[in-house]
Amino acid sequence: MMGIGAAPIVQEHFARSIAATGRFFDAEAQRVAECCRHMADRFSHGGTLLVMGEGAQASDAQHVAVEFVHPVIVGKRALPAISLTSDIGVFTASAHSVPQHSFAGPLQTLGQSSDIVLGICATSTEPSIRAAMTAARERGLLTILIRGRCPDPEAIAEVEFGIDESNPFVVQEVSETLYHVLWELVHVFFETDDAQLVAYLPPPGEAKQQTDLLAEAQASTLEKARDVCALRTQSERMWGDVIVEAGRAIASRIRRHGKLLAIGNGGSATDAQDAAADCLAPPLSGWYQVPAMALTNDVGVLTAIGNDVGFDHVFSRQIIAFARPPDIALGFSTSGVSRNVVVAMDEAKARGLLTIAMSGGDGGTLARSPSVDFCFTVPSEHLPRIQEVHATTWHALLSVVQEELRD
Repeated sequence: MMGIGAAPIVQEHFARSIAATGRFFDAEAQRVAECCRHMADRFSHGGTLLVMGEGAQASDAQHVAVEFVHPVIVGKRALPAISLTSDIGVFTASAHSVPQHSFAGPLQTLGQSSDIVLGICATSTEPSIRAAMTAARERGLLTILIRGRCPDPEAIAEVEFGIDESNPFVVQEVSETLYHVLWELVHVFFETDDAQLVAYLPPPGEAKQQTDLLAEAQASTLEKARDVCALRTQSERMWGDVIVEAGRAIASRIRRHGKLLAIGNGGSATDAQDAAADCLAPPLSGWYQVPAMALTNDVGVLTAIGNDVGFDHVFSRQIIAFARPPDIALGFSTSGVSRNVVVAMDEAKARGLLTIAMSGGDGGTLARSPSVDFCFTVPSEHLPRIQEVHATTWHALLSVVQEELRD
């Protein structure tokens, strides 16, 4: 039997995400535009973006770094960004003696006065991020904080964005749209020539043009928020019942001691990491821990397979090693044609796994593959919006799984 309330759970999650996104960007569009201008100024002076977060927000930090360093939108320039969560050796060594210095330690060595620090939190600000923000401000770095609902009125960063939501999944979804918009619109304030990237900071007498740029960024911010809300509405109408069906299928596998194996490339690799974190360390009280692995995490395994066999097989070889028949394979691909995800799904299906894919556009190969049991396709060609709806779909799907496991 389907868990009571499973379908309403999906509807409620999408509705809550849409409402929170609308509230936040309606209130903060101007400050988002101004933040993009300040970031552009720092980048133009050689600054680097340093990003941090704990738990699922650690994967958000890596997602931000990917977007800035490897922009997939034509015309965007690569900008330096480092996720302070990426090097597990540095992270654990820094936290060994003083846990709250896991970010402050590396930041004090890497950070320069022209740099930017971005902290991402799901609820209140963790001690490690608070300590890093204090260290960054003392050194003159631009500090930006994204957080969920927090009763602490004390400001610890120069620019703070508070998301008025108690559900950490919804906070993460709004946060993802926010950091995508920061990445997309920081370029509004750049002029490009063959030699350098220069921030446009107009001299006296040209304040009107600066205002025009801010207005352009503000309008674009609101447009992007409306776009993702419309896509969420459309996706829920298309896939709501199928999300419930897929959630039931996953829960059935979990009851048989199956585990989730998540895969993806680039920003979708961080989505896979986020999915595993949500399963192993659920942020909601009363939720069950679900066994999960992100097959994107082990850089030694990935590079060994990529070097010796080929990048097309970096996930399928791990499926061979780790998968058992009750398991579930979850693949993220905004295009639906990522070759290593397609090959992994074929391998997973041949081994009896339940296979679930998240895609975009027309769904690509994944949507048409007999190896994929469920494919949730976001009807858009714009990669940031696809990823944002993938996050909502995954969180709704996991909510159904948890409801089923309770029953």
